[in-house]
Amino acid sequence: MGLKDWFDRKRRGYTELDEIMNPLVSARLQHFVCINDTPDRPYLRHYFQFLNKGGLREEFIVFYAHTIGGYAYERTAYRKQGEEAYSLLNDRSPWWTSISFLQALGQRLPANTQSQEGHHAAMVHIERRTEPQQPPLSSKRKLSANSPPLATFSTGEHVVYPQHGVGKIVAIETQDIAGKQVEMLVIHFKTEKMTLRVPIMKAGEIGLRRLADEI
Repeated sequence: MGLKDWFDRKRRGYTELDEIMNPLVSARLQHFVCINDTPDRPYLRHYFQFLNKGGLREEFIVFYAHTIGGYAYERTAYRKQGEEAYSLLNDRSPWWTSISFLQALGQRLPANTQSQEGHHAAMVHIERRTEPQQPPLSSKRKLSANSPPLATFSTGEHVVYPQHGVGKIVAIETQDIAGKQVEMLVIHFKTEKMTLRVPIMKAGEIGLRRLADEI
């Protein structure tokens, strides 16, 4: 079974709502390459090439830094057809759902479709973060004045997401992202007819807060 057949089979279970949350589930995977890190090339890279629903090429490079505990997610670079340079995606934006999807996908894909030797993704460089992307749970978090402690979020509660308005927490689940267990709030926005998954540890950073009065 080829890589495209494998990915097509895996994506058949996705719904229209999943596509709204993450457009990559409706795209067609063309290539995947795992590029190992070396002393001169400090990041492990996962390169993905998709064709979107419009038939245009979209490319992603997911970077992982080598740490004492193994490889840790660092950044994701993106470019679409017609662009020469890659741009770094904002991990705190709606891109987070697609970034999480790519991290999980890279752990499961069976094999490279192109050689990593001489691959252009090996020549794409980023600067290392000056602070950890995901601080330990014991670290102090910068929460907004209206943000509740993380433990106070509960299923059935209404919250305000600055970019999308009022939503309802329909579930709290744990996902394996790049080998780490990440707790996610599953929030449904009735007005926009969509559902987002938000890492609990980023709730304060994105300004997520409880609604003062139950709707």
